Amino acid sequence: MKSGTLKILLQFLIVIACAMALARLQPSFLEWVRVSGVNFSFAQKDIIGDYLSAFIWAFVLGFSILFWPVSFQHKRALLVLWLIKIFVTLGFMLFYEGHYGLDAYLYFYHGSTESFAWEYFEFGAGTPNITNLARLHQYLIPNSYHALKVSSAMIGMVAVYIFYRAICLFWRHDDVRIFYVLALYPSILFWSSILGKDPIMFVGVALYAYAVVGWQQFCKMRYLLWGALGVWLASFIRLWYAPILLAPLAVFMIIQSGRFYLKVIFLVIVSIAFLFSWSLFAERFSIESSQDLVSQTDTISSGWGRGGSGQQISGGITSIGSMLAFMPIGSFTALFRPLPGEILNPFGMLAGLENLVLLFLFILAIKRTQWTEIKEEPLLLWAIVTVMIWATIYGFVSYQNLGSAARFKLQILPILLALLVYLARDRNKLSRPQETDKLPMFFLPSKGAKPKHSTISRIIHASRFKVKSKKKYYWKWKRLNELNR
Repeated sequence: MKSGTLKILLQFLIVIACAMALARLQPSFLEWVRVSGVNFSFAQKDIIGDYLSAFIWAFVLGFSILFWPVSFQHKRALLVLWLIKIFVTLGFMLFYEGHYGLDAYLYFYHGSTESFAWEYFEFGAGTPNITNLARLHQYLIPNSYHALKVSSAMIGMVAVYIFYRAICLFWRHDDVRIFYVLALYPSILFWSSILGKDPIMFVGVALYAYAVVGWQQFCKMRYLLWGALGVWLASFIRLWYAPILLAPLAVFMIIQSGRFYLKVIFLVIVSIAFLFSWSLFAERFSIESSQDLVSQTDTISSGWGRGGSGQQISGGITSIGSMLAFMPIGSFTALFRPLPGEILNPFGMLAGLENLVLLFLFILAIKRTQWTEIKEEPLLLWAIVTVMIWATIYGFVSYQNLGSAARFKLQILPILLALLVYLARDRNKLSRPQETDKLPMFFLPSKGAKPKHSTISRIIHASRFKVKSKKKYYWKWKRLNELNR
């Protein structure tokens, strides 16, 4: 293990040890932990033991970061973020748990009192699947609600890192500050740390986004596999995420140039996956006609109009026409509400400030962006269509419950945030690196083969990698798009 890695590990150990000592030696803190856990005391009698075991599990997960196949700089950033995640999960979140009754308590209760079985999994059934995963978690750290929560926080952090790697692929530049901005955005930091459906769906959408950007840049088969896994994970919890994520891929078929037969193959694969996922969705919700779609939408939407932040759609949803008329209002709500003053609790006020920032970036992006810029970059149009489709569907639910709207938006928030920041940037001060700017052009020899001049003229990107031998470092071509695209 390298000296730098050992130094980071030592610092990490010291922080964890100090936190555990503080938690153990401060009776008032332990009493606060006990009081905040009163809402799940029916499932856990030894709340203090439960809490301390979570610290040990957090250290084990943090220690594993040192062995992840990422760079040293990224390991350091991940460990820093993990310490912040622990503070949020085992500290700040206690306020949240002490004031609200959560589904997470039932996940833990059923997970600790019932046996795990593979046949209990059901594709697209979120609650049974999360409950069964909680049962499976008992084999790692038995009978600990807080440890289960720590595992969810780690899944959320992995998702943020995958989103960050997707942004780096698009931006053509690796800047760890992007990771910190994305990971420390309050809603992402908090909602990706809770115990529930959100972190697993979050990592699914992250894999999907990473795969789309990677495939667009490098056309490697592994990105298709990552994308398929991401769509499967997201729809494993919420069945309707498969059509939401698959539909925007049509953008690449419409505007992107390329070989016709490849476009046909891609279209066939995506169409089959979309139709299959839609058939599962229609079967699950008994949708056989347009009127069934209207009635199910109204039933599901009105079911969320409860609680202090609940509200009702005026007149309800009675026809396809009323659905279409409501979509602009619902989409705006899903993306930019609650606004400041709409929810007067700490979480609502923070969400309002965040949405005000997003709305400001949205207005700035409209002012600074020209249609030609979007048309020339398929990934921008894909991101816009993805956000629009998601907002159109989730608007029917988010409008009914503004409190839940902040949590629902987690899945799409990194894409939305990255898109708005990119389009709202000052082009004179911050421009995307060109594919030919300061990029070395060397060729990795392969059995004496040499590239043709026509090939060299089209190669516009190269990346360095290390060959595990006693020889030297090589440079490998990575062909992207034509210069005159």
